Amino acid sequence: MPRPPRIDFPDAVYHVTSRGNGRADIFHSDEDRQRFLAQLAHHLHHCAVDLYAFVLMDNHFHALVRTPRANLSRFMQRLLSSFALYSRYEHHRPGHLFQGRFKAKLVEDEVYLLAVKRYIHLNAVKIAACRRLSASERLKRLEAYRWSSYGGYAEANKALEYVNYDVLKEYGRDMAAARRHYRAYVHACLTEDDGPLMEAMAASRYAIGGTTFIERTEKRIERRRTGRRQDEDLDLPRRTVSLEEIDGAVAHHYHVDAGLLSAHGRKVGSAKSVAVELAAQLADLSGRAIGEHYGICANAVVANRRRLATRPELSQVIEILVRRLRKQKLK
Repeated sequence: MPRPPRIDFPDAVYHVTSRGNGRADIFHSDEDRQRFLAQLAHHLHHCAVDLYAFVLMDNHFHALVRTPRANLSRFMQRLLSSFALYSRYEHHRPGHLFQGRFKAKLVEDEVYLLAVKRYIHLNAVKIAACRRLSASERLKRLEAYRWSSYGGYAEANKALEYVNYDVLKEYGRDMAAARRHYRAYVHACLTEDDGPLMEAMAASRYAIGGTTFIERTEKRIERRRTGRRQDEDLDLPRRTVSLEEIDGAVAHHYHVDAGLLSAHGRKVGSAKSVAVELAAQLADLSGRAIGEHYGICANAVVANRRRLATRPELSQVIEILVRRLRKQKLK
């Protein structure tokens, strides 16, 4: 059976999995797992990928991610390559660490995104070793399992800075209530599988969602399939946003001259910080190219993101402008 083509486009959500070669273990110790998570956090930041959920098992891992820049393949290649190099050096084992390419399926938002997140977290108690455990025993194991994002969904003090918990807002008016409701949602499937989700996961090689979503996704792939070998890594068109479009949107929002945003050393309040972050998310350019445009160094592009993390009011502005710019590209 030929390998499925890649489905890579802006703001897509994917369920990603990767296994050890020949189903061999890829994590041999807690140090391995800690190293993988450190590399995961690094590449999430530098590729501007959002991580909603993950779980590390001995011989595979699952992740639920969103890619604003349409760069899933690039992100995964960097993550898997960096960990494989570490593992080869640490454990003195030649050959491939991972079994072929990683697998990725598009996930329909809303209901399916939440269900896939629960499925990922429950992997810790759905292995063969847990089949004979009671619901209370499985719950105890789930709550104690360190190597997944479940802890941060269940308890605020276990939240990880590189995991995006925005989907919790679907569960309650405040985060405390949302966490209680999410725990109940997960506990409901401790001993039983989510039947509708399992059917949706088995229905397509490319997508997880309703019938219409799956059909639309498969049609998009078929329209671009040529039969050539290049189809093995087929990308759907990327809707990148130009720096000029970003400058225009920011200038309009802040009522400033767009030329001031790229002028070296000119002070335009928070407008430049917002423009730099939008460029990092939407322009698909290197930090150096973005820095050159805005009169700053490449390291300042990274530092800008850290500063914005402490300014929630600017995060709201960025979300508004991201939606506006993407909407314009779809017209």
